[in-house]
Amino acid sequence: MLLLIGIITFFAFCIWYAKRNGATGKYESQIIKISTEQDEPVDFGYKIIWLAVKTGKKEELANILELKDIESANWESGIEKAYKDGVFLTPQIGEWTLAVGYGLPAGDTLNSIEQLEKTLNKLSSKYGEAHFFGTHRIVEYHSWMKSINGKMERIYSYIGESNENLKVYGNLTGPEKELKLFDSFSLEAKSEEYWERDDLVYADEDLVMKIAEKWSINPTMLPKRNDIKEGLGLVGNSTIANTIYSK
Repeated sequence: MLLLIGIITFFAFCIWYAKRNGATGKYESQIIKISTEQDEPVDFGYKIIWLAVKTGKKEELANILELKDIESANWESGIEKAYKDGVFLTPQIGEWTLAVGYGLPAGDTLNSIEQLEKTLNKLSSKYGEAHFFGTHRIVEYHSWMKSINGKMERIYSYIGESNENLKVYGNLTGPEKELKLFDSFSLEAKSEEYWERDDLVYADEDLVMKIAEKWSINPTMLPKRNDIKEGLGLVGNSTIANTIYSK
C-alpha cells in the first residue's frame, strides 16, 4: 500500500513539474539544433508573433532588432527556434522579410505595444513600411500594427479572454473597413446596448491572417508562393522578449 502511494505521489509530482515549466515558458530540456541544410519554406502564423518589414536586407534588420548570437538557419530549424524563444528572419519574400518568434515584444501589454511602436517606426523610417502581427488562441489575443515612413498609422490589439481592447489607434485600413470591428474604446461602447449587439466582429486568428495578407504577407500560405528567394535565413536571440504565453 505504501509503495502504491509512493508511486502515485511520484507521478503527481512529475505532472505538476511539467505543467509548472510549461506555464512559465521554460524549455530548458528542449535544445534546438540549428541546421543550414537547404529546405523548403515552412508556414507559420498561429500562436506566434511576427514583423513584416519591406526590405530584403536581413542582416541590417537583425542589427536593428538588436539580436545576439546570430547564425544562419534553414526554415525548419529557424521556425522551431522562433516558437521556443528566438527570432527567425526569413529569406526575402517578394519585397518583404519576416521576423518571427517569441524573442520579439509580444504586444500584449501597453508597455510592449509602446516598445513595438518605437521599433516599427524606426524600421519604417529606414525601409518605408513595417508591420506587427500577433495571435494566440488560448487567451484570444489578436493584434496588428502598421507604420509607414516613420509614423504609426494603425494599431488594433484585442484580448478576447477579458473582451477588451488594449489599444486602438488610427483609421481603419482597407480590409477593416467592411467590418464592424469591436472597439471597447468607442463612444458606442459606453452604452450597454453596444455589448449586446450581434453584428460586431471580434478579432480572431483567421482575421489576423487576412489582415496580414492584405497588408503584406500571410505566413500560413508560404509554401504556395513562388516569390521566395532561395537560401538561408538568420536566427538569433533577444533580451527584450516579454510574452506572457505558454508556448
